[in-house]
Amino acid sequence: MGASPDRIGDEVPRMFSRIAARYDLTNRVLSGLRDRAWRRALVRAAAPRPGERVLDVGTGTGDLLLEFRYREPSLRLWGLDLSRGMLAVAQNKLKRSGLRGSIALVEGDALRLPFPSSAFDVVAIAFGLRNLPHPLQGLREMARVLRPGGRLLVLEFSLPRSAWLRGLYGLYLKHWVPRVGGWLAGDRPAYEYLCRSIHEFPAPDQIAAWMAEAGLRRVSVQALTGGIVHLYRGERETYPSSSAPLAASSASCRRRRA
Repeated sequence: MGASPDRIGDEVPRMFSRIAARYDLTNRVLSGLRDRAWRRALVRAAAPRPGERVLDVGTGTGDLLLEFRYREPSLRLWGLDLSRGMLAVAQNKLKRSGLRGSIALVEGDALRLPFPSSAFDVVAIAFGLRNLPHPLQGLREMARVLRPGGRLLVLEFSLPRSAWLRGLYGLYLKHWVPRVGGWLAGDRPAYEYLCRSIHEFPAPDQIAAWMAEAGLRRVSVQALTGGIVHLYRGERETYPSSSAPLAASSASCRRRRA
């Protein structure tokens, strides 16, 4: 489940291009300034080492790339996105930070990554998996470009398990997000789509199962901010995924809360 194939073909990239100029501001307001803390949690979990090659899929305006660079300046970084508008904002941001030319930005499709197999030590996707028409296919592609033993990190919105928090969050998504997001970004339908995509996306256990099916092992799941966001981490199998016992991979899933 995810965005329908016809939406991802043209409409979703165009939608993100429309809101690109105000995207960062809207994120800060709607998350209560928590969005950067979530990205920092991803980078800590990735534990990047000097000189490693890192790919940020669905990089948007490049915030996650900058967090990786702040953590370890010697990393070799690539960011990929299907939205030209988002990439333009990211390019300007890197230029202002004095990093233009040191981080590669690529226009491309997460379902057909334009990179060879085993090209990266770390692959990450933040708040982009639910926008893919075929999330499992996207995870398989991300696993493909990881070297054996490389790490895949996924940061994604979710619905809290707690009934009362889930209810409050549902009201927030229904009433606050479209109104405020629409006012700040000038595009209410984009933030109505955001709310629908969160409601329709599978539960964390399903995401973890997809990661195991994609050939990742030692999959862990960490709930952040009461479970409105989850952080997933897995490592690429060191043997062909076709010979890996899926039951064993699934059994290795660990859940943590923060």
